[in-house]
Amino acid sequence: MRLTNGETMRIIPFLATSLFVSLLTLPLSSHALELPPVESFHNGLGLQGYTGIFNTPNAHVTDEGWFYALYSNQKEINWRERVPFEDNYLFSAGLFNFLEVGGRFFEAPGAGRDLSANFKVTSAPLTRNYPLLPVIAGGMQDLGGGAALLQTKYIVASEDIWRFRLSAGYGSGPNRMKGGFAGGEFKAHDWVYLLGEYDTKETNVGARVVLPQFWKIPISFTASAKTSLDYKPGNFDIAVGLSVPLDFKIRKQKSADSGQEAMAREPETASAPVKTVSGVGTANQPAASEVVVNKATMPVSETSVAVPPIAKGETGKLDLNRLRDQLIQQGFLNVRVGTREKTLVVEYENARYNHNELDALGLVAGIATAADGQSQYDRLEIVIRRRNIAMMQVSVPFSSLRSFFLEHGNTSDLNAMMDISLGVDTNGVRYQEGDRNSSFLKSSLVLTPGLTTWVGTEVGVFDYVFSLKPELTVQAWKGAALNARWDIPVSWSDNLEDGKTFRNSRNDPQLDRLMFFQGFKPLPDVMVNLGAGMYVHHVNGTINEITWTPGDGSSRIHLSQGWTEHSITHQKNEIYLAAYRYYFSPLDLSLEGTYGRFWAQDHGFSLELKRFFDDTAVSVYYKNSKATDSKKWEAVGIQFSFPLTPRQDMKPYVVQVRGSDEWSYAQETTLKNNNYNNKRGTLNYLAPYPLTLTPKPTSGLLQAYQNRDRLNAAYIRAHLERLREAWMKFKD
Repeated sequence: MRLTNGETMRIIPFLATSLFVSLLTLPLSSHALELPPVESFHNGLGLQGYTGIFNTPNAHVTDEGWFYALYSNQKEINWRERVPFEDNYLFSAGLFNFLEVGGRFFEAPGAGRDLSANFKVTSAPLTRNYPLLPVIAGGMQDLGGGAALLQTKYIVASEDIWRFRLSAGYGSGPNRMKGGFAGGEFKAHDWVYLLGEYDTKETNVGARVVLPQFWKIPISFTASAKTSLDYKPGNFDIAVGLSVPLDFKIRKQKSADSGQEAMAREPETASAPVKTVSGVGTANQPAASEVVVNKATMPVSETSVAVPPIAKGETGKLDLNRLRDQLIQQGFLNVRVGTREKTLVVEYENARYNHNELDALGLVAGIATAADGQSQYDRLEIVIRRRNIAMMQVSVPFSSLRSFFLEHGNTSDLNAMMDISLGVDTNGVRYQEGDRNSSFLKSSLVLTPGLTTWVGTEVGVFDYVFSLKPELTVQAWKGAALNARWDIPVSWSDNLEDGKTFRNSRNDPQLDRLMFFQGFKPLPDVMVNLGAGMYVHHVNGTINEITWTPGDGSSRIHLSQGWTEHSITHQKNEIYLAAYRYYFSPLDLSLEGTYGRFWAQDHGFSLELKRFFDDTAVSVYYKNSKATDSKKWEAVGIQFSFPLTPRQDMKPYVVQVRGSDEWSYAQETTLKNNNYNNKRGTLNYLAPYPLTLTPKPTSGLLQAYQNRDRLNAAYIRAHLERLREAWMKFKD
């Protein structure tokens, strides 16, 4: 890092002044002689879209598993004299404890509008606990954009000393932050930070307020204000924002003196232990082994879970009919209970606990374990069904289940004794006769919103169409389902009115899908799903797919094929796609590559890096394809997917009304390209058609059968604690 003499002369006085002013505030703290833990520092979002001070970054990143959003009215120095105002919308997501990804959209009349992406990588997980080693990070703002109005690359180092976080770095520009920069943050209170920086152009000072999460609401709000000492001192730019954990769980706030970060989840029940397993830690928390904290203070043997008497006959033995009836009362379909020597076999299909199949699996296992109180059976085998197809078999000794569910045993013992197989063997099982609560002609009406947006286009800042998309699915025989979906626009922006630019993107109320699907399982680790009908309005054809998931499910191959014809224009399309996905269970992380001919007939490939935080998935992706007009496109984007329905839906009757088990929203930006001639060079124009679009109906394999691609042994073994948590929550 090389600084000019002028930059050095500005940075050194700034740091010295900041340190002197902060030392004067020592008497204001009742703990002036006690060094607070570095974990208590809040990694705030700056005014440029990366974590930092105002316009300069520090070497830390957005907390792992958190989403930050911010609005700012700061005018960029390049055009502040000629624009009446500037609106900035920024966000950042902590994808790992060493990586943040984010984006920014700004509009300034007279200067234009632009959508850009950014990222930052930090050494914090490796170096933050060594006092003599600073945390180092590198990043880029306005990634790959042809317009490149705010682009810079930078490297920065930060050191936490007492209540200070001091940072210094170098930016390469060319559009902003070119040269040496430095800044400091002082934690005056648990929720008040005093900030100052030199951003290579000006010296800025101000403050940031960070409010704690509200009671039972997992959202924290923040506000900051800053003024330049070199340009109209006393005129303040303001920013307001929020942060939310991606798993939507409450964090318990701990005092700074406790030496621990406020990252503990709010327990679901008073008697259940809270267990955290971390292999890599977070940006503010070193890697740790599993920790179990019991809410009660008495020994575990005295805090065994109280279980209501269930499924017992007059002799005290397990009554199989009562067990079956109780599972039906919980809302499970296709229930069968039987025995094979000293093994109890339970089959079920879940249509009620739609956040995660593990909720249903934990509830069924807990009910069966509590019912076998006299150790009548040695082993429990559970068969998971989807659309009455046996998808998976889980087998565990009852002794391990009793230790886990009733005595708060650890997950490692359960994992060692558990067998999980995609091959289901029910030979020799004697099933009880009686009602099974069959799924035949059972239907679900899913009420889900549809949202399509246009951000930062040539005709508007933000355009949208919001619609209601009711989707009715009726189950028939094994693996068969009829699926119908309507699209009912409810609200839209001016540019979607009649005669406006995006009018063709707003449909009139219509039936936009009517298809019949048939799934079957030719081999234990192979699933096939065939679909035919109207995939979208006026487009008829077939959508077929096959998945092969060998071993524990870490690897998965997915093949898709489709043929469609437009009923009016008679345009015919063919789709051929091959995808490979690798899943890394310690981080709930998957990497998937897809290649072939996509929905819009473009040829190319896409890469998607996806991470689950509980039931929320965050994906960053890259697209590269060549369209039918021979134009080549590249794009990067981020997508958020999460259930938009209660964790426990209504019981399935003839018609079950519920929300979506996976609702997604994505935002992407095209990278610079040579598709259009422009005197400014290659620009990131929006593609006039969807890029690398893969047909994924809700009745497809990954969503309807495979628990959003999580019905595999690797995922289940990594989330055994959820089995107990689900039973504790839903057993009563």
